[in-house]
Amino acid sequence: MTRKPEDLLTRFSQGDGAAFVELVETFGPRLKGFFLRKGVQVSTAEDLSQHVFIRLYKTAARYQARGRFEAFCFQVAHNIFIDYCRTKKLSFHGEDVPEQSDDRDQASERVEDQDRNQVLRKILAEQDEQTQQLIELAVLQQLSYAEVSQILGIPVGTVKSRVYYVLRRMRREFKKYEQDL
Repeated sequence: MTRKPEDLLTRFSQGDGAAFVELVETFGPRLKGFFLRKGVQVSTAEDLSQHVFIRLYKTAARYQARGRFEAFCFQVAHNIFIDYCRTKKLSFHGEDVPEQSDDRDQASERVEDQDRNQVLRKILAEQDEQTQQLIELAVLQQLSYAEVSQILGIPVGTVKSRVYYVLRRMRREFKKYEQDL
């Protein structure tokens, strides 16, 4: 039975270990995907996800549900990724994510999809770090503008306008690349 994540963390802080297991099962794949899109290897993404859960485990007693748990969880993930980059002296851009294999019947469709994905990754990699984080949270993780605002520490109106202008600019750039393909 799936429950609200806020309730699960509260139950865990009251001693219910099964609630934390449910949190891990629910958010583990999303966190791993978050880190993979940052360009880290699969094993590193799994390790960083574990660090998020360790931090949640340690701070569960102090957690106060002031907003959605997803925003809190991805704020922790964002901070852990920044710490990871600092310790490894990496940029926030990461490396290209390896292509995913595709089971489609037509090879030409696969090639076109791979080309589009490569172009989108290239366009995203050309953006500054804050823009990449903004797109990651607002578009890929589908967090609300208020949650993105909370995580990045910028006003909601700024989030809305930046997302609008970034997506508009990326669409134009994608059209240019698509014409070249």
